[in-house]
Amino acid sequence: MPGTLNEETPVPGLRIPGWYLLIACLTALLFTCTPKPKADLILVNGRIFQADSKGTFVEALAVKDGSILAAGRSQKLLQRYRGKATRILDLHNRLVVPGFHDAHLHMWNGARLFRELNLIGLRSKEAVLKRVAQAVKKAPPGSWVVGRGWDHELWPDRKLPDKRDLDRISREHYIYLKRVDGHAAWVNSAVLKLLRYNAGTEDPPGGKIMRYPHSREPNGLLFETAFRLLDRLIPEPTPTQKRAFLRQAIQKANRLGITAVCDFSPDEIYPVYKKLYQQGELTLRIHFGFPYRDELDTLQHFIAREGEIPRFLDARMIKMYADGSLGSRTAYLLAPYLDDPENRGLPRVPFQQLLEMVQRTDQAGFQIAIHAIGDGAVRMVLDAFDSVATREGMRDRRWRIEHSQVLDSADFSRYRTLGVVASMQPSHCITDMHWAPKRIGRRVRWAYAWRRFLNEEVLLAFGTDWPVEPLNPMVGLYAAVTRKDTTGYPPEGWTPEERLTLAEAIRAYTAGSAQAAGWESWNGTLNPGKVADFVVLDRNVFEVPPEQILRTRVLATFLAGRPVYLHPDVEEAYGSLFQQPDG
Repeated sequence: MPGTLNEETPVPGLRIPGWYLLIACLTALLFTCTPKPKADLILVNGRIFQADSKGTFVEALAVKDGSILAAGRSQKLLQRYRGKATRILDLHNRLVVPGFHDAHLHMWNGARLFRELNLIGLRSKEAVLKRVAQAVKKAPPGSWVVGRGWDHELWPDRKLPDKRDLDRISREHYIYLKRVDGHAAWVNSAVLKLLRYNAGTEDPPGGKIMRYPHSREPNGLLFETAFRLLDRLIPEPTPTQKRAFLRQAIQKANRLGITAVCDFSPDEIYPVYKKLYQQGELTLRIHFGFPYRDELDTLQHFIAREGEIPRFLDARMIKMYADGSLGSRTAYLLAPYLDDPENRGLPRVPFQQLLEMVQRTDQAGFQIAIHAIGDGAVRMVLDAFDSVATREGMRDRRWRIEHSQVLDSADFSRYRTLGVVASMQPSHCITDMHWAPKRIGRRVRWAYAWRRFLNEEVLLAFGTDWPVEPLNPMVGLYAAVTRKDTTGYPPEGWTPEERLTLAEAIRAYTAGSAQAAGWESWNGTLNPGKVADFVVLDRNVFEVPPEQILRTRVLATFLAGRPVYLHPDVEEAYGSLFQQPDG
């Protein structure tokens, strides 16, 4: 009863037994005498942005066994954690951020550019055709000439090409050129004949065969599922070639400060990563997204056979498609395109089929990521998620909508309600701003709306969509904080209300991406207990004009406390530390 004492209530002045005091003293002595672990590496005299929710900066980090042991003041960490074998890296006031985690890219498509024709950035149809003609001259008749990256929106007349241009170069080669977004293909007559596409061929579900006006003759432009078969007809690289191309892509990522990726590549690339890991050459952490298929049990057997590699190769996610792209006018919209009034885009599958796919995949225990660019596709995906959550119950599934580019204003809050991640690529904004208004008019107000997502407390994860956009995270950071293209246009920014602060943008590229992968307990920030994946930059991007973000270079990239890339400017100073044997 309140205000009374019982036998266990301590009484003032009551003597404590001697054995109790002895145990207490021994316990205190034990903790006092226990030696603190010594660090393998201590970073000192830096400006280290931890990317936590408080936006904390510290000047030093202590690293042990690939993880962060402590963060704080240089002198304090040196006193506590420096041992005889500890390496000391003096940052000389340079900025350190967590390793970038690209939340959406296609590593194999990017790696293939080391083998195929790279048409990215060519500013006229003539420039594209010239490069194709050069490749045809080197290829024997009957072989494939494959390329990627053409973009008619960069050409002076902005007109789509057709097969006649390619037929003039060759009818004896199979010429297959994907648009930069990967949602359209430009082919010659030889490829159309191989596919058996003619005036009598119907469009496949989720795809479109473009025809000449007032005719049903295919004109050489194929959209979405209409050209997917071609990727299976192209001769496969050998396993050795696959490893070599992928190794180059990984090294490129490391040079740009990337230490983790969410990769949407074909199934056959998963074992290539495993082989690279076994050879000690996998210097990226991979969150792998398998393409959806109805035979989920077959995929589960495949994953069980190949196995996962903790913290390096994660195989828990499946990707689906709800629509195409704005650039190809195949993104599925709630209302027609402004510049194509008879067209609302192409849903890849009907809603009921998408719902069944989501239900089956959810029941199989996979994380789900769905490509949706148009507001119609986004709503369809949210409706499917809502239906499954209502039926199966709410839980933390970490559902993702990849791109989330154009939304109806009413749908932003549904992401938060359903626990959906907005996985976005900020560089799309500054690429698309020049032509998106003519596609969708006033709907651009809620396009690429990063600020609105954050205001709605939606988890934002940033990536690049490489090779659709440049792999360099600095382009994405610049886009997120300015909403200007790389020439500085428009001066006030495009829909400037949707800009982010630099701290918010970096968090979306690090902590946000880690959380989208379910890795937040051990990755994404530079707090004690997290892995020591970090990047040293050549300037403090928090203290320079935003335009300088584009010119910022990565000086060093560390994975688990070891350098995986060193710029020549620091190679001698930093590299010499790690030439010493470990203590």
